[in-house]
Order: sequence, then structure tokens, then C-alpha cells
Amino acid sequence: EAEVGSFLKNAPWKHTKMTGSLSGGPMVLTLKSKYKLDWEFVFSKKFPGQKFKDCSDILKKEPYRRNRDGVYTIYLSNGVKRRVFCDMTTDGGGWTVIQRRFDGSTDFQSKSWQKYAEGFGHPGHEYWFGNNAIHDLTKSGRMKLRIDLKKFDGDKGHVHYSTFKVGSKSDKYLLTVGGFKGSLGMKDSFSYHNGMKFSTKDRDNDKAGANCAAANGNGWWFNACHHSNLNGIYYKKETSTSAGMTWFYWDNANKWVSLKSSKMMIKPK
Repeated sequence: EAEVGSFLKNAPWKHTKMTGSLSGGPMVLTLKSKYKLDWEFVFSKKFPGQKFKDCSDILKKEPYRRNRDGVYTIYLSNGVKRRVFCDMTTDGGGWTVIQRRFDGSTDFQSKSWQKYAEGFGHPGHEYWFGNNAIHDLTKSGRMKLRIDLKKFDGDKGHVHYSTFKVGSKSDKYLLTVGGFKGSLGMKDSFSYHNGMKFSTKDRDNDKAGANCAAANGNGWWFNACHHSNLNGIYYKKETSTSAGMTWFYWDNANKWVSLKSSKMMIKPK
């Protein structure tokens, strides 16, 4: 109680009165304040100042966050603070979004190896979380991956991979992915990339004769070259090209068609 009291005295509003009681259960506080008190802001963000390691950790410790998608703060294992989009609604919630695209406003094409390592874009909008951070969150081998995709004709689907792990910088962010399961019509377009190192236009780690990343513009785990490229060029309308944001094996058509939106997200198994 004294700790809460001192926190309130130092708060950036004029605090007038507090009463409280402790009875083994949750603390009960009555507050009077000159300004409207945003409870969530005061108590979950500032006090007691928990450090969450991912979105599932947030949901576990603050269950009222369920169905409240948005940008949250997490802390990587090295103590680095990162803002990230949490999907708190889909499939039980608690998903940490590592890639999100839906309107082409963030450029994925001109980014270097270093930019893909650090991450770019804005977590409230389109972004790539960054290979260093993705490695940090997946290195334990306990993460699963979900990808949600939407076509311009309104058709949508999702896939799950029970194994998803990205290696360290020294491993060139090697991809380990497997255990595919897809929604109706969705087939596996990502396992072809299993065991591949990440490539960008300035770092060629693929199995093709030419540099797949330079040819496509973006960073991805290119093989020779791809069956999926979710960081490909964003077209504002459906376009038939392998250079787009694509997922080849979908329905029985199996064709290169640019997608409207993509979301890659992870949570513990």
C-alpha cells in the first residue's frame, strides 16, 4: 500500500486522496484525482512495470488483454526493449507478429542485409520484426508459426508450422521449419525453404546460380528460388508474377498471384 501511495504522489497529476486495504486477495484502492485516471495506463504500463518476453507472456499475465490486438512492448533475452504487434484474437491470441503487410506502404525491396537483421517499418502498420529478434524469440525451439494470407478476391487462408526456428547471425539466420497444417485449400509452400540461410540483395546465400534476392529485390530464405516469398513486391491489385508477395501452392491452381495481405506470427507450442 505504501509503495502504491508513493507511486501516486509522484504521478504526473494532482493526487488528492487514497484509501486502501489488503486482505490476502487483490488490493482494493479508492482514488480521487483532479484528472481522469486511465487505469490501464497507470497500473499495467507503469506499475509494477513487468517486463514481458513475448505476446503470449503478456496474455498469460494480463488475461484481460484477450481480443485487444495492438502494439505492445516486449523485452528480448538480452534486455533490448522492442515494440511489436500482438494478435490477441486469432486462435486463442498471444501471437507475436514478426511480419505484417496489407497496403504496400512499407518498402521491403530496397532493404539491405543489415536492415533485415535489425527490422524495419512500424509495428502499428507494416513491418519486418528483424532477423536478430526473430532468432532470439525462436532459438529455444519451442515456437510454432502461423501465417495468415488473403487474396484480392477476398479468399483467405492460414497455415501452421509446429516447428519454426531462425538461426543466429553467424548461422546466417538459417531457417528450420516443418510440421505443416493448412486450412482448406492451403498447401505447403514454405517447407521448400527449410534449411536455407537468409539472403538479401547484398548477401547471396541461396542455391541458385544467380542471386534470387537481387532478382526479387527483397530478403527471404531463398532456395533456388522460391515457392513462397511473403516479402516480395506489394502490388495494389492482383498481378500474375513470381516477383510479388506470393504463396504458390493454394487450391489446385498452384500459380503465381500477388496477395493482398500477409501476417507471420509466433507463439510457444
